[in-house]
Amino acid sequence: MTVSAPDSPPAQKPSFLSRIKGYILLPDLTPKRIAISFAIGFCVAWNPILGLHTWIALGSCLLAKGLHRPLLLSATFINNPWTMIPIATLSVFFGNCMLGRGWMGDLSGIAWKSIGISSFTTRQGFDAMYAMLQPILLPYLLGGFSLSILAFPLGYWFMLRLTKRLRRGATPTASANS
Repeated sequence: MTVSAPDSPPAQKPSFLSRIKGYILLPDLTPKRIAISFAIGFCVAWNPILGLHTWIALGSCLLAKGLHRPLLLSATFINNPWTMIPIATLSVFFGNCMLGRGWMGDLSGIAWKSIGISSFTTRQGFDAMYAMLQPILLPYLLGGFSLSILAFPLGYWFMLRLTKRLRRGATPTASANS
């Protein structure tokens, strides 16, 4: 066990932003690889098929080599229980616009309280839920898949700019490896 000198200040824990910066700036990956990793995860986050996000992200991690796998998974989890409703709402609105229905969606026929566990476990419950959600199902899927496709180039552009900016401000030893 090493003992520090009594007059030396205690080692400070790095700030949250510096830890994030070090996390993004893996010196063995190029900025393009880091941006592709984030873009794939961001694209998966906008996928409208609920329950498949983690599996798609893990499959991407297994099939693609040379990616920043933790960043890909982190970007996938942008879609989480707190953000799921805003993402689904934006998907429905975007799908309605693509179908020429405008921004307004008619949700008055949906009895949200009637959707329960029996809606997913019995055939009768699933059929009733499908019939009730049918007016928003097509806009949701169309908007969700369209936003998922748009998320890839937007995520790539954002992370490429961020990575290059962070590497410019990094220490000379870290930027020499990029």
